[in-house]
Amino acid sequence: MNPLLQNHPNELNFPVRAKWKYFEKFKHSLPLAYGLAVLTASFALIGVFFLVVLIQKLLREQTAPTAAQWNLVLGFVALLGIFALLARYICRLPIREQRRYYQTSGATWLSEDKRQALRLHLVDIYQSGFWNETLEYYPLAAFQGTGKYHSLRLMDANVYKKGLDQSWGILTPENYRKVIQQLLTKGYHAESFATVLSVQNGDNAVSQRLAALTGLPESYVLSCLEHRPNGRPPKLIWGYECWRVIVIARDAYMAGHITADEAWKDMLQAASYVFELFDNFEDFNHNYRLGNAFWSNAYEVSNERTVAYEQFVQNCNWPMAKLPWPAPKGIQLPAAMASGYATELAIAKSLRQQPGGLN
Repeated sequence: MNPLLQNHPNELNFPVRAKWKYFEKFKHSLPLAYGLAVLTASFALIGVFFLVVLIQKLLREQTAPTAAQWNLVLGFVALLGIFALLARYICRLPIREQRRYYQTSGATWLSEDKRQALRLHLVDIYQSGFWNETLEYYPLAAFQGTGKYHSLRLMDANVYKKGLDQSWGILTPENYRKVIQQLLTKGYHAESFATVLSVQNGDNAVSQRLAALTGLPESYVLSCLEHRPNGRPPKLIWGYECWRVIVIARDAYMAGHITADEAWKDMLQAASYVFELFDNFEDFNHNYRLGNAFWSNAYEVSNERTVAYEQFVQNCNWPMAKLPWPAPKGIQLPAAMASGYATELAIAKSLRQQPGGLN
């Protein structure tokens, strides 16, 4: 397999390639090479004038070029060649710097199971043009090493610390582990989804709204409450809960709260639950969007996820998008996940039937 090379951050072409737009974009990053390239191009353009005059003279006089005239032609070709080499050098800056970054970080292509786990984050990553073949989805300043980068913008760990604190109150490894434990065992919204849809959806108002928010059939929304053949439990919105594990683990690693090993342990665990519960990548993403819609209850938020998924399906040709969906391995699921909150639902239904009970 070729050495690891991904898209340039915030761009969708995979892998990164030399592009003419980089010639102007990085002129201040490589001023000497850029100046020489412009100078040689200028001389080459001047040479075009003399070359045209020479060709007209030779055609008019019906004579062969002299040695001096051949030297003029060779000089013109040499100038073009120098310009092409310098321009290529500038345009390949993102490639060289990405390779240097991986040498410093020690990153290589991941194993199949790790790539399958990261694939669960791929729709959102593709929308932003981030990285998804490494645990970090954006270059980290921690891996800068010696030397300066011009094309890669390296992010400081504090950016991710701030985001985790604002979203989850995570500032320490212990905070992180408490959140992940909740997500991997009981979830944050799976039980309320099951209760609301099973007990408080008598007129189908909730299921109809969720269908409208996501663009999914109402039958799909309701099917997520159902136990399935071969003892498979209800999906509820476990796709959304497990997706959160992937995102939080990556952010916590990038924030410096946890090691790569701990991040992978949690992400692989979440991925194993996903592959046990969902039939394919589409099924998982539908469920993730359903959970996001239940959590947000807002069209703007839900529609952003829908648009991102549609664009992904239509346009993404990244290697990770072509991975086969793993078959269920029959692993033991957490009690809440395996039962579909059967006990809690029975209690909620019983209370609702009592006078003065749940309404």
